[in-house]
Amino acid sequence: MLRNYLKIAFRNLRKNRTYALINVTGLALGLGGALLIFALVRYHFAIDTHHRHYDRTYRIVSKYFTPDGDFHTPGVPYPFGKAVRNDHPDVEQLAMIDQWEEPMVSVPVANGPDKKFKVTESMGAFVEPSYFRIFDYDWIAGGPTDMSQPNTVVISGGNAQKYFGRTDNVVGKVLKINGRINARIVGVFRDYRDNTDFAYSVMPSYATLKEYRGGRSDDDFGSTNSSSQCFVLLNDQFTAADWDRQMLAFIKKYNPENIKKKRFPIQPLRDIHFSTDYGGVSKSLIVSLFIIGIFLIVTASINFVNLATAQALTRSREVGVRKVMGSTQGQLFVQFMGETALITLTATVIALGLFQVGQSLVQQYMHGAFKFTFYFDASVIGWLVLLVLGVIGLSGVYPALVLSGFKPVMALAGKITARQVGGFSVRRGLVVAQFAISQILIIGMIVVASQLRFMQEKELGFRKNAILTIQLPNVDKQDLAKMSTFRNLATGIPDVSKFSYSMSGAPQSGWVSQSTIKYDTRPEAEKFEPHRKGIDANYLDLYGIKLVAGRNLYPSDTVREVLVNETFVRKLGLRNPAEVLGKILHTNGNTRHPEIVGVMKDFNQVTLQDAIAPLFMTTQASNYYSANLQLRTGNFQRVISQLEKQYNQVYPDAYFTYQFVDAQIERSYQEEQTMGKLVNFFAGIAVLIGCLGLYGLVLFMATQKTKEIGVRKVLGASVGSILWLFGREFARLIAVAFVLAAPLAWYVMNEWLQGFEYKITLGPGIFGIALVATVLVAALTVSFQSVKAALTNPVKSLRSE
Repeated sequence: MLRNYLKIAFRNLRKNRTYALINVTGLALGLGGALLIFALVRYHFAIDTHHRHYDRTYRIVSKYFTPDGDFHTPGVPYPFGKAVRNDHPDVEQLAMIDQWEEPMVSVPVANGPDKKFKVTESMGAFVEPSYFRIFDYDWIAGGPTDMSQPNTVVISGGNAQKYFGRTDNVVGKVLKINGRINARIVGVFRDYRDNTDFAYSVMPSYATLKEYRGGRSDDDFGSTNSSSQCFVLLNDQFTAADWDRQMLAFIKKYNPENIKKKRFPIQPLRDIHFSTDYGGVSKSLIVSLFIIGIFLIVTASINFVNLATAQALTRSREVGVRKVMGSTQGQLFVQFMGETALITLTATVIALGLFQVGQSLVQQYMHGAFKFTFYFDASVIGWLVLLVLGVIGLSGVYPALVLSGFKPVMALAGKITARQVGGFSVRRGLVVAQFAISQILIIGMIVVASQLRFMQEKELGFRKNAILTIQLPNVDKQDLAKMSTFRNLATGIPDVSKFSYSMSGAPQSGWVSQSTIKYDTRPEAEKFEPHRKGIDANYLDLYGIKLVAGRNLYPSDTVREVLVNETFVRKLGLRNPAEVLGKILHTNGNTRHPEIVGVMKDFNQVTLQDAIAPLFMTTQASNYYSANLQLRTGNFQRVISQLEKQYNQVYPDAYFTYQFVDAQIERSYQEEQTMGKLVNFFAGIAVLIGCLGLYGLVLFMATQKTKEIGVRKVLGASVGSILWLFGREFARLIAVAFVLAAPLAWYVMNEWLQGFEYKITLGPGIFGIALVATVLVAALTVSFQSVKAALTNPVKSLRSE
């Protein structure tokens, strides 16, 4: 019986090749796109779930209450772990770590210079040995046993291969941390796949951190660095609720001056990946993509229903004959569901091929939250089977019920009407749903593209073209003599027109340091904490930052004078920038209190997602970590090669790292750019699937209106009036879909834009463009069949009835 069903299904599909091709194409595109999205969603929800103690692991973070809103950081003060151990011995495990961005290490070579290694966009961390009792690692050689000692390190197998060309016999060898601190390798662990937020490839012992920080004390409970983080493993003896209950008493004991404005919330490991306040991925974004995946499946299934019911009239006699010969409605239902299954399985095979291609494209072109790797396991087969069965049911049940429900007498007499095969009410609703989904995605595509263009073109308040930043060695205090030597060498290159040192590179570097201040003779500290940047006297000229009052800083190696921005003046409650000139600024940690000598025009310090913050800038040469160079138009690569040679001459133990400011700013919007690509891609798929659905509907209409068109042409109707017969129907459907789609698209995209302080306005033009685009696509789709029907000889049309 099953073999007979399959044979008949195959013959019917071969007979109706166009019908089969459209359905297979639509389902393959929908399934392929949905599989990519579902794999992305699965990847994000599986992050760090492989750890044995996943459900008992937490991170303690910091939260500050400010007049401008809450400020969050994953960091805690350096003495935090010691204090928690002292007060709460019931905590099962506690591990302090200090993250190390873009770790630079060197391998000593017996008869030559050290081999230096640095990988951008990678991460290392100084960790306590208890870190390895909280998180699971697979050890290739050695282990973390000696990580309680200073000058020890564990590395990944990938790094061992890179440094030494092998993963065995490397335990006991020495690396130089940051090119200056010797560390003995005590363990090699297997590389983590990208299924963790803590993929540290080089991990020196936490006891080495003090030497790395230049011997600075770690007893300051008043300052917080986002890299210094605390993880705990809890049990029934001390729970997260216990921590929350005693938190205020803990702050009162160790940091009483901040009791009103500071908290230490505790985060479950399962929440860290989706915690946007602390640099995590937006869960709503991932859920939105999941909904788009559902939309793709639904639109593809709608196509199938439309085409299957459109074909029903041509198969009515077949059903009548089968019923007369003894077939039951149940048997016919199974037969038609078998055809649906055959089409769906064929589409699934093609979709899996598209999925593999999509995976490679994701690795090449996606960034941030949208870049993922698909890992196969047994559960994937189960989910795929459920998805395929769901698509078969969604696509096949309704057409199968319609076809198997024909009455044999009416079917054989050819009296089955359009209403009996689904009519326009159901089909109109399905096509409206398709149009609405397509229009939502098109509107989203236009909004994302417009916002990206706005961010790229907006005046930021500083110069960004042809400016290069070079990272100085990451040391506690810079060597001023070496800085002077490098400046002289660099400015001796003809293509270098200007040179400046600063603490954090470009004005919009993304690096933030905040400080408590007191203004002039006011007795109390200000309620706001301004951003602080260290710059030299050439910085404003190099970046083209304008002054609205006062003068620039005089050259100095220490804190003597400060510049503030316009927002700083407004936060003080003053209107005239000149009012702050000559006033004294009292800052945290400085015995010398500098004078305000100038007010800068506001510029964006972070990204356009954030408002311009109050800012002061001052000279402090020992804390400069970036060299800024403006280049003349010419061969940039030649200049960079010359700079690298001179840099290595001055800093032989450091690693030459550079970036162009305009490229750096563009990278800060990578996630938005990637989102734009994804929205464009899935909007294109949805529109293409929608076009296939339209084709199915116009095919149905052409079949249904064959006699009507013939009569109209005999009575003198023009081709234009016949075309309008088709166009009027679709115009109504597009209008209804637009009325449904526009408010929903406005709400979704308006919510997305709220994440930007500086953004476009959702005006009627955006929605008008989406509507026009939909009309044009629909017109092109229906034109072939509608023109063909309008040009058909009326004699043939009437004879066909």
